[in-house]
Amino acid sequence: MSSTAHHHQLTPPPNNNGGQLLLQPPTKLLGCLRTVGRPTSKTDPLLVAAIFTADGPTISRVDLKLLDVASGETVARMDRQGNGHFGVTGGLLCVVGDAGTAAVSVLDPATGDVTNIPAYATGDMTSSAYVFGHVPAATGDHKVLRVFTAVYDGRTIRQPCEVLTVVSGDDGEQQRWRPAPSPPVPVDTLDPRHRAVTGGVAHFLVPQRAEYDVIVSFDLATEQWRPSLLRCPLPKAKRHCHSSSLSLVELNGCLAFVHPDYRAYAMDMWLLVDLEKGPAWVRVESLPLGKILRNKQEIMARPLMVLEDGRIVFWVRAPYNVVRVYNPRTGECEETVDFGKLTSIVGLYRGDLLGLNQY
Repeated sequence: MSSTAHHHQLTPPPNNNGGQLLLQPPTKLLGCLRTVGRPTSKTDPLLVAAIFTADGPTISRVDLKLLDVASGETVARMDRQGNGHFGVTGGLLCVVGDAGTAAVSVLDPATGDVTNIPAYATGDMTSSAYVFGHVPAATGDHKVLRVFTAVYDGRTIRQPCEVLTVVSGDDGEQQRWRPAPSPPVPVDTLDPRHRAVTGGVAHFLVPQRAEYDVIVSFDLATEQWRPSLLRCPLPKAKRHCHSSSLSLVELNGCLAFVHPDYRAYAMDMWLLVDLEKGPAWVRVESLPLGKILRNKQEIMARPLMVLEDGRIVFWVRAPYNVVRVYNPRTGECEETVDFGKLTSIVGLYRGDLLGLNQY
């Protein structure tokens, strides 16, 4: 979705001339994550995946798996979940129903408790994006942001927003969706690759007609959109892919901008860091796409996490739905999970599993 942003304050693009930090030469990913104050956990998170079973055009069954990506083993599973929008926020798993309401089911894997929040949102559910996030400071709340795209007069776009605080237990029955401001520029509600949550802030990648694309951010603690639009680190003249191939990901607590350079057949990444003068992008070492993708049918890989030993986990969706772990030290890439059917990645779980059946 394209839009112009000249009516809003732009954070200058990070480069040497602009006073922003850009490490030269590019630094190694694991070292950069540790340097900028986002140390990796001694325990790698579990990958949560939704496995869909279709009956013709209709999804008839959804099973959730929690996997150790290093070994490929299924650690726990939750079968026969209702279809909808799945998400992970902190130590909770959530699903927003898609049957005409925005009622939310919350599962706490530490206790096994399931809480149904009978919340109703306004508007058409089919054009909504849901972002699940955890506010780390103060309250420690788990929240869901809903962005609904509505078109008026066949051309004017409006995006009403709502926020829901996700609570497990009896208190969840009292929760309701509440209004939130619309974004300063229209955001993409269709492509999940264009949004990510880090540190209690939801970030949306917004392609532009101008030289730089921008990122719009929603603070889940204050429930307000940040007034400044952050410029992406790479100008269009140096981008060798369509905007739909760009992505934002959360890597070990950092926001990462991912650019697949199909001309060089490499993956470039920048991490967003906080400096005294404001946010800045730090470029990390390019990764060889030829090591991660294995044939011409595979055109896109999405980084999911960096393991404690420095290996990088990737999700390669089409056409095989697989997880591969790349070792930048040796150049080897191991396929650890082959789902073999329609699958989507829900997120990363960093909590206990005492309330689930473990394998």
